Amino acid sequence: MLTRGSRGLILVALVLGCGPRLSKEAKPPAAADIPAAHMLVQVDPSKLDANKKLAADGEFKVSGLFFKDGAPLEATVKATLHPKDGATFRDYVLDVTSVKGGSAKVDMWDDGTLTILVPDQEDPKLGFETSNKNIKAAGVEFAGATTPSTCYFGKEILEMQIRFALCDLGSEKPPSLHFVDAQPDAPEAGAPAADAPAAAPAAAAAPAK
Repeated sequence: MLTRGSRGLILVALVLGCGPRLSKEAKPPAAADIPAAHMLVQVDPSKLDANKKLAADGEFKVSGLFFKDGAPLEATVKATLHPKDGATFRDYVLDVTSVKGGSAKVDMWDDGTLTILVPDQEDPKLGFETSNKNIKAAGVEFAGATTPSTCYFGKEILEMQIRFALCDLGSEKPPSLHFVDAQPDAPEAGAPAADAPAAAPAAAAAPAK
Protein backbone atom coordinates (compact mmCIF):
# COMPACT_ATOMS: atom_id res chain seq x y z
CA MET A 1 0.00 0.00 0.00
CA LEU A 2 1.45 3.37 -1.03
CA THR A 3 0.30 6.66 0.43
CA ARG A 4 1.72 10.13 -0.15
CA GLY A 5 3.19 11.76 2.95
CA SER A 6 4.59 15.14 3.98
CA ARG A 7 7.75 14.82 1.91
CA GLY A 8 7.01 12.04 -0.51
CA LEU A 9 5.55 8.56 -0.29
CA ILE A 10 4.76 6.59 2.83
CA LEU A 11 5.40 2.89 2.28
CA VAL A 12 3.46 1.07 4.97
CA ALA A 13 5.67 -1.64 6.46
CA LEU A 14 6.70 -3.35 9.63
CA VAL A 15 10.35 -3.26 10.57
CA LEU A 16 12.66 -4.36 13.29
CA GLY A 17 12.67 -1.75 16.05
CA CYS A 18 16.41 -1.34 15.83
CA GLY A 19 18.65 1.63 16.53
CA PRO A 20 20.38 3.10 19.59
CA ARG A 21 18.19 1.69 22.33
CA LEU A 22 18.42 3.09 25.83
CA SER A 23 21.11 1.30 27.83
CA LYS A 24 22.05 1.03 31.49
CA GLU A 25 24.95 3.35 30.77
CA ALA A 26 22.51 6.02 29.53
CA LYS A 27 20.88 6.03 32.97
CA PRO A 28 17.51 7.21 31.70
CA PRO A 29 14.85 8.30 34.17
CA ALA A 30 12.20 5.72 34.87
CA ALA A 31 9.40 6.02 32.32
CA ALA A 32 6.97 6.63 35.18
CA ASP A 33 8.99 9.74 36.13
CA ILE A 34 8.76 11.32 32.66
CA PRO A 35 5.62 13.43 32.19
CA ALA A 36 3.43 12.20 29.35
CA ALA A 37 3.71 14.40 26.27
CA HIS A 38 0.89 16.88 25.70
CA MET A 39 2.30 18.87 22.82
CA LEU A 40 1.43 22.45 21.94
CA VAL A 41 2.64 24.23 18.79
CA GLN A 42 3.81 27.81 19.28
CA VAL A 43 3.84 29.60 15.92
CA ASP A 44 3.27 33.17 14.75
CA PRO A 45 -0.21 33.13 13.11
CA SER A 46 0.97 35.69 10.55
CA LYS A 47 3.35 33.05 9.13
CA LEU A 48 0.50 30.66 8.31
CA ASP A 49 -1.46 30.46 5.06
CA ALA A 50 -5.21 30.06 4.65
CA ASN A 51 -4.87 26.33 5.41
CA LYS A 52 -3.03 27.12 8.67
CA LYS A 53 0.23 25.77 7.23
CA LEU A 54 3.57 27.56 7.19
CA ALA A 55 3.67 29.79 4.11
CA ALA A 56 7.50 29.94 3.96
CA ASP A 57 10.61 28.30 5.39
CA GLY A 58 11.09 29.04 9.07
CA GLU A 59 10.87 27.55 12.54
CA PHE A 60 8.44 27.18 15.40
CA LYS A 61 8.40 25.87 18.97
CA VAL A 62 6.72 22.80 20.43
CA SER A 63 6.18 22.67 24.18
CA GLY A 64 4.94 19.80 26.32
CA LEU A 65 7.11 17.20 24.57
CA PHE A 66 10.49 17.13 26.33
CA PHE A 67 11.19 17.55 30.04
CA LYS A 68 14.39 17.93 32.05
CA ASP A 69 14.35 17.28 35.80
CA GLY A 70 10.57 17.55 35.62
CA ALA A 71 10.66 21.00 33.99
CA PRO A 72 9.38 21.45 30.42
CA LEU A 73 11.73 22.30 27.55
CA GLU A 74 10.80 24.16 24.37
CA ALA A 75 11.73 22.16 21.29
CA THR A 76 12.71 24.09 18.16
CA VAL A 77 11.38 22.68 14.89
CA LYS A 78 12.88 23.86 11.59
CA ALA A 79 10.58 23.74 8.56
CA THR A 80 11.44 23.72 4.85
CA LEU A 81 8.89 23.84 2.02
CA HIS A 82 9.16 21.68 -1.13
CA PRO A 83 6.69 22.41 -3.99
CA LYS A 84 5.94 19.32 -6.08
CA ASP A 85 3.18 18.34 -8.53
CA GLY A 86 1.08 21.36 -7.65
CA ALA A 87 1.22 20.71 -3.90
CA THR A 88 3.57 21.78 -1.12
CA PHE A 89 5.35 19.23 1.06
CA ARG A 90 7.09 20.33 4.23
CA ASP A 91 10.11 19.12 6.17
CA TYR A 92 9.70 19.54 9.92
CA VAL A 93 12.97 18.57 11.64
CA LEU A 94 13.31 18.89 15.41
CA ASP A 95 16.59 20.48 16.53
CA VAL A 96 17.80 18.05 19.21
CA THR A 97 20.27 20.62 20.57
CA SER A 98 17.25 22.60 21.82
CA VAL A 99 16.28 19.73 24.14
CA LYS A 100 19.68 18.43 25.33
CA GLY A 101 19.39 16.58 28.61
CA GLY A 102 15.66 16.13 28.08
CA SER A 103 13.45 13.08 27.88
CA ALA A 104 10.04 12.48 26.32
CA LYS A 105 7.28 9.91 26.63
CA VAL A 106 4.93 9.86 23.64
CA ASP A 107 1.78 7.84 22.97
CA MET A 108 2.18 6.14 19.60
CA TRP A 109 -0.43 5.76 16.87
CA ASP A 110 -1.00 2.07 17.66
CA ASP A 111 -1.37 2.76 21.42
CA GLY A 112 2.15 1.81 22.45
CA THR A 113 4.50 4.25 24.20
CA LEU A 114 7.85 5.61 23.01
CA THR A 115 10.46 6.94 25.46
CA ILE A 116 13.28 9.15 24.12
CA LEU A 117 16.41 10.39 25.88
CA VAL A 118 18.61 13.21 24.53
CA PRO A 119 22.03 13.19 26.25
CA ASP A 120 23.22 16.53 27.62
CA GLN A 121 26.32 16.69 25.45
CA GLU A 122 27.66 18.15 22.22
CA ASP A 123 26.07 16.54 19.14
CA PRO A 124 23.74 14.35 21.23
CA LYS A 125 22.86 10.87 19.95
CA LEU A 126 19.28 9.89 20.75
CA GLY A 127 18.43 6.82 22.78
CA PHE A 128 14.94 5.37 22.75
CA GLU A 129 12.79 2.55 24.05
CA THR A 130 9.33 1.28 23.16
CA SER A 131 6.77 -0.03 25.62
CA ASN A 132 6.61 -3.26 23.64
CA LYS A 133 8.38 -4.79 20.64
CA ASN A 134 5.26 -4.77 18.49
CA ILE A 135 4.94 -1.02 17.92
CA LYS A 136 4.42 -0.64 14.19
CA ALA A 137 6.58 1.53 11.98
CA ALA A 138 6.30 2.91 8.44
CA GLY A 139 8.80 4.00 5.82
CA VAL A 140 8.74 7.69 4.83
CA GLU A 141 10.51 8.77 1.66
CA PHE A 142 11.97 12.16 2.56
CA ALA A 143 12.92 14.74 -0.06
CA GLY A 144 16.22 13.91 -1.73
CA ALA A 145 16.55 10.51 -0.05
CA THR A 146 17.23 7.41 -2.14
CA THR A 147 15.51 4.99 0.24
CA PRO A 148 12.60 5.38 2.67
CA SER A 149 13.37 6.26 6.27
CA THR A 150 11.70 4.04 8.85
CA CYS A 151 9.67 5.97 11.44
CA TYR A 152 7.57 5.51 14.56
CA PHE A 153 4.55 7.86 14.59
CA GLY A 154 2.94 9.66 17.51
CA LYS A 155 -0.80 9.39 18.06
CA GLU A 156 -1.62 13.05 18.62
CA ILE A 157 -2.37 15.37 15.68
CA LEU A 158 -1.27 18.90 16.53
CA GLU A 159 -2.05 22.38 15.25
CA MET A 160 -1.02 22.73 11.57
CA GLN A 161 -2.11 19.08 11.20
CA ILE A 162 1.26 17.56 12.06
CA ARG A 163 2.23 14.53 14.08
CA PHE A 164 5.45 13.55 15.85
CA ALA A 165 7.81 10.95 14.34
CA LEU A 166 11.07 9.23 15.34
CA CYS A 167 12.84 8.32 12.09
CA ASP A 168 16.00 6.81 10.59
CA LEU A 169 15.44 3.59 12.55
CA GLY A 170 17.59 0.65 11.54
CA SER A 171 19.79 2.74 9.25
CA GLU A 172 23.43 3.74 9.46
CA LYS A 173 22.36 7.23 10.50
CA PRO A 174 21.43 8.00 14.11
CA PRO A 175 17.70 8.35 14.86
CA SER A 176 16.20 11.76 14.09
CA LEU A 177 13.12 13.59 15.31
CA HIS A 178 10.56 14.98 12.87
CA PHE A 179 7.00 16.10 12.51
CA VAL A 180 5.05 15.02 9.43
CA ASP A 181 1.90 16.36 7.80
CA ALA A 182 -1.23 14.44 8.74
CA GLN A 183 -3.33 15.91 5.92
CA PRO A 184 -2.49 17.01 2.36
CA ASP A 185 -2.25 20.54 1.03
CA ALA A 186 -4.84 21.53 -1.55
CA PRO A 187 -3.31 21.45 -5.07
CA GLU A 188 -3.07 24.63 -7.08
CA ALA A 189 -5.83 25.32 -9.60
CA GLY A 190 -5.35 23.24 -12.74
CA ALA A 191 -2.69 21.03 -11.16
CA PRO A 192 -3.16 17.24 -10.76
CA ALA A 193 -4.21 16.26 -7.25
CA ALA A 194 -1.55 14.54 -5.14
CA ASP A 195 -2.32 11.34 -3.30
CA ALA A 196 -3.56 12.21 0.19
CA PRO A 197 -1.45 11.12 3.15
CA ALA A 198 -3.11 8.97 5.78
CA ALA A 199 -4.02 10.60 9.08
CA ALA A 200 -2.40 7.52 10.65
CA PRO A 201 -0.26 4.77 9.11
CA ALA A 202 -2.35 1.80 8.02
CA ALA A 203 -2.19 -1.30 10.17
CA ALA A 204 0.07 -4.03 8.82
CA ALA A 205 -0.40 -7.74 8.92
CA ALA A 206 2.27 -8.95 11.36
CA PRO A 207 4.04 -7.55 14.42
CA ALA A 208 7.62 -6.34 14.36
CA LYS A 209 10.12 -8.44 16.20
